Amino acid sequence: MVFIWGCSTTKYVPEGSYLLNKVEIENSAKDVSKEELKGYLRQKGNIKILGFWRFHLGLYNLSGQDGSKGFNQWLRRIGEEPVLYDEVLKMKSNEQLSLYLRNKGYFNAHVRDTVIQTSSKKVKVKYSIEPGNRYNLNNVSYRIDDPNIEELVYEDSVKTLLKRGKPFDARMHDKERERITKKVRNNGYFDFRKDYIYFWADSALNNYSVNDSLIIANNLISLNKDKDTLINHRKSKIKDVYFVVGFDAQEALEHQETYFQQFDTLMYEGCHILYNKDLHFRADVLINSNYIFPGQFYKEELVNKTQNLLSDIQLFRFINIRFKVADQMLDEEGNQQLDCYIQLSASKTQSYTFEIEGTNSSGNLGAAGSFKYKHKNIARGGEVFEFGIRTATERQTQGVEKISFNTFEFGTETSVTIPKFLVPFKIESFRKRYNPRTGISAAYNYQRRPDYTRIIINGRLSYNWKSNPLVTHYLSPFELSLINVPYIDPEFYDRIEPTYLIYSYQDQLISSTSYSYIYNEQLSPGEKNYWYFQSNIEVAGNILNGFTNLFNLGGSGDYKELLGIRYAQYLKSDIDIRYHFNVNRINSFAYRFFAGVAYPYGNSQTMPFVKQYFSGGANSVRAWPVRGLGPGSHKESVINYYNMTADIKLEFNAEYRYKLFWLLEGALFLDVGNIWDITSTGDEVRDANGLFKFNQFYKQLAVGVGTGLRLDFNYFVFRLDMGLKARDPSLQKGDRWILGRRALTWDDTAFNFAIGYPF
Repeated sequence: MVFIWGCSTTKYVPEGSYLLNKVEIENSAKDVSKEELKGYLRQKGNIKILGFWRFHLGLYNLSGQDGSKGFNQWLRRIGEEPVLYDEVLKMKSNEQLSLYLRNKGYFNAHVRDTVIQTSSKKVKVKYSIEPGNRYNLNNVSYRIDDPNIEELVYEDSVKTLLKRGKPFDARMHDKERERITKKVRNNGYFDFRKDYIYFWADSALNNYSVNDSLIIANNLISLNKDKDTLINHRKSKIKDVYFVVGFDAQEALEHQETYFQQFDTLMYEGCHILYNKDLHFRADVLINSNYIFPGQFYKEELVNKTQNLLSDIQLFRFINIRFKVADQMLDEEGNQQLDCYIQLSASKTQSYTFEIEGTNSSGNLGAAGSFKYKHKNIARGGEVFEFGIRTATERQTQGVEKISFNTFEFGTETSVTIPKFLVPFKIESFRKRYNPRTGISAAYNYQRRPDYTRIIINGRLSYNWKSNPLVTHYLSPFELSLINVPYIDPEFYDRIEPTYLIYSYQDQLISSTSYSYIYNEQLSPGEKNYWYFQSNIEVAGNILNGFTNLFNLGGSGDYKELLGIRYAQYLKSDIDIRYHFNVNRINSFAYRFFAGVAYPYGNSQTMPFVKQYFSGGANSVRAWPVRGLGPGSHKESVINYYNMTADIKLEFNAEYRYKLFWLLEGALFLDVGNIWDITSTGDEVRDANGLFKFNQFYKQLAVGVGTGLRLDFNYFVFRLDMGLKARDPSLQKGDRWILGRRALTWDDTAFNFAIGYPF
């Protein structure tokens, strides 16, 4: 990179040409940002990373003069050739900026461009904008030739985007076209297009205002070769609905006349189901995922909902919904008739994978193997069945004598996902509106270590549904987890007994109910910048507590037990907010804020270890190892295990990402956060330094900075991050800031290898 830095930026700038070194925009229009204006420049300088480094131009300039050599070709392909100043593109940029400002209501805007030579081979282009006064909307009038369309528009006029007194913006015309077109097409007008809508704006009022007219034309049709006629728009009704299961587009194209002769036909709920050979699922799978039925008026929103419902079943790899005007053109009421064809190409129903892997944990070699099986239609209703089994072993060493021993782990998990709500009452309308899923899962895990043996059993019933394309809800009314530790080495127990680590090696019984709300703008097509928000709430122990009280179970001591195990009772809630901002195709920023709190009560004095928060690691404060940070300013001195957990977590992360070349990306990041106890743990040293206090917690925040490299393979990302401790709250006051105060040591760094972005 130092070599790239030293390359001359004008190495491949020909004589008589200039490198476009910089483009500046001076703009005094308060409601038009420079970022908006930059999008209309026809020529920009070479891409920069870190705001100043033309890394990709440097790669290009590393290539030799002989462009036929393979290495030189590769450097030029991954790099970026110098952007040479072009007089024509400068003039077009001026025109585009002027046009954009006029479309924003600045009809008297003036754009002046200046070319400044900054060196013998570099120039800077400066665009100075004098916007003048912005025009506002005065009156908005309508001329709609079709009375039926007119009625639809007027009844929805409260939602119009064109309102008196608002600044004029031509983009509002396009959005108003889309809004009205959507409204009309959802009321039966299949042939209606936004081309029928146009505007006439009059700015000749001499008071910086515009009279706007919205015009919706009638349909132009040809009744004969010599004459076109304007008629009112016709509504369309669905005549027949055909599900074509096992559709092959290529074969249908090659055998147009005979293709459908090989299909059998089933009539179900008024729809025709055409299938070749066997129908491998129940007919109600299609009907329950369909909004389009004979006799209905055409509605575009119902077509989109049907497409989404069928896509989520996972039985089909290709879904195409098309309409054809029926042979019988008009019905008795004068409506156009449509036949609907829903073409479905089947995907593979079953799949399985085998995986064998080698492991190396701090020099301890091991091996693992797993098998996964998936069936997408286990009960012929689109139910997805998954089963997995995994076993692993590792050769480890311990202590000064390097005594070798084996560890062993075995786990299995099975789940069924049903494409509807599995409840004792019928809610078909909910099924079609929100596309719900029911999940039933069970898991078993056995771990044998030299220090302990642990068994984990889990069962879960869950539901998820979408209230709109961006919002998903997850509800788990019942989840039961049993953690049993049948053996623990006495010497190991004596070492951890005085520490908080003891809680992770106790039997635990957890019965919980949880709910999650997720809002994800990344799912919106074409979204450049997006927000992500997730909130979770979980309550545990209330069902078991009511059960033990009802039947007078659980003993008469300070706490109650079931199966000889003290069950947990707590409330836990957290939020996760993220924002991704893409500057351009090379540079982007990502931000994340997380806050969570867990409170034990009733039958619990402390939170179960597996439900507590931890900090550090690849997706947290990356300058600390996993579970190596906190709580508060506490520093573990009894044992060397990284196993810190607590009841409260606060964290903020910021990351600048930039693409380098090929699959390689770079990043710079800042992580701030920590965890705290909300209740006493019985450890006087930890309690003094780890308890959350409003007048102290901000002084105990850890700060880490670092850099990372990533390999982006589109489907997944390999990530290596190196974090440096900038502020360590476990150090003495006055010594907590590290960067710039003292030399860094190996303990001040942490390396994290992971799959995927951290947030």
